[in-house]
Amino acid sequence: MDVSLETAETAVNVSEARTSRQLRVLPRASQTHVLVVGDENSNNKLIKLFKNYKEQSIDIVGFLNVGPRGSLQLRRGDRLQACDELDWVLDRYPIDEVVQLGPCAGINGEDLSVACAVRGITFKRVLQSPLGESGRYSTRHLGNGEYLLSLETVPTNRMALSIKRGIDIVAAIFGLMAAGIAWLVFARRIRRESGGSVLFKQIRVGRNGRHFQLYKFRTMYVTAEEQLSQLAAQNEMKGHIFKICNDPRVTPIGRFLRRHYIDELPQFWNVLRGEMSLVGTRPPIPEEVAKYSAHHQRRLSMKPGITGPWQLAGVKKVSDFEEIVRLDCKYIDTWSLWQDLKIIGGTLLKFCRGEGC
Repeated sequence: MDVSLETAETAVNVSEARTSRQLRVLPRASQTHVLVVGDENSNNKLIKLFKNYKEQSIDIVGFLNVGPRGSLQLRRGDRLQACDELDWVLDRYPIDEVVQLGPCAGINGEDLSVACAVRGITFKRVLQSPLGESGRYSTRHLGNGEYLLSLETVPTNRMALSIKRGIDIVAAIFGLMAAGIAWLVFARRIRRESGGSVLFKQIRVGRNGRHFQLYKFRTMYVTAEEQLSQLAAQNEMKGHIFKICNDPRVTPIGRFLRRHYIDELPQFWNVLRGEMSLVGTRPPIPEEVAKYSAHHQRRLSMKPGITGPWQLAGVKKVSDFEEIVRLDCKYIDTWSLWQDLKIIGGTLLKFCRGEGC
């Protein structure tokens, strides 16, 4: 009989507790109730970020951390409440999410996540990892509670990149047809004026340091490489790049080919092979890359292109290598198919106007 009474009293208490809990939820039923695990004072910046994350209707139930004596304590507004154990807090208050602000001494993150999962409470953990001047983090579930955290600084949208590659292949087919026609029209004059072969081959540096052989119609005299050291003082560029718009090594037919970008047509073979893209950063030579600083290397993190942001801005207007790097990195950071199409359109206008250099 005593057992029955005791059981009945317990049931009543549980019922009252549930009723009390429901009454507390009702005034803020539409809000997301969040328990923050960590020190409120040392994570003010994270708290502000979290409050603005996804939903504006967030109600922070309290801040749970470990007190000076090693026991759990819950701060709710101005009140500081001692807690016997974590389960008591999760069962005592209406909680939708638990957010752990990094490692917290005395609170096992694994136990906390399991306790939340058992109750159907969303668990989130703020990971503090170093971030460079650019990039974004992504995670991949490996199974068994393991996740791969990646810091990515290049575009990773597979669908968009596949479309970009498809555009490259189609453009390369038509570009090589145009290159064949240009060969028939200009090959004999190129040989006669330059004294060398029609095609000029040169080792260039592609994505992340890959070397490949780039093809162009020859626009300079066959002795051009030997004269390079004599013209170093006339370099119109500032930094690790060499360019002279009125280069004396360029043949008369070469000037015409450059002005209309016809000399670039054989590079569509590099595009078809996957060494280059239609749009990207211009591929440097190994000697230039050898002088690069660490931040210059990032311009090599995507496939080089036949045209790109530097060509669109104007080769004659942008003469500082650091500015070229800035343009290239901005292109990588903000890459989109629409941006590529705008660069292609701008390059076609320059082609029609004969604004090549």
